[in-house]
Amino acid sequence: MIPLFDLKKSKKFPYITVILITINVVLFFLFKGDFEGVFFEGIFLHINIWHLLFNMWFLWIFGDNVEGRIGHLKFFFFYFLCGIIPLLFLREMTSVPAVGASSAIAGVMGAYLFLFPKNKLKVFPNFVFPSFLYIILWALIQVLFFSLDGGMSSFGHIAGFVTGFILILFFK
Repeated sequence: MIPLFDLKKSKKFPYITVILITINVVLFFLFKGDFEGVFFEGIFLHINIWHLLFNMWFLWIFGDNVEGRIGHLKFFFFYFLCGIIPLLFLREMTSVPAVGASSAIAGVMGAYLFLFPKNKLKVFPNFVFPSFLYIILWALIQVLFFSLDGGMSSFGHIAGFVTGFILILFFK
């Protein structure tokens, strides 16, 4: 189930969301999968084009409302923290370079859940879901994947989601 859009659009243009999408796309093509020695940039990197496209789509769907609610500058720092905090934990767990853009975007989803639980999402192919139900199902799937294979990407999603859900209390 891929969200197509939320039925309640932000009244403010999401400048930071657009800038973050641009940074993610540019760095994807600059790094071309070479993540050796990457840390800070890891919160903007992706494994392949599909990873990039899905993450940017989710950032576009959920980021505009969160940015509209907390403001442009706060949203940039919020995104940054939702990406960097899980990366710090992942660095302690593995020596494999962590690519953490998904963690930051999962953090935005955690904030969206907290701020907009009653919003409705139009989901492919043609369903309307309460955002609360959609995001909770997404989070449960991440927990299931982590419990099945212990994958670091699932851990990054979960850690980013929890980080965003908690951090939004200080940013709203």
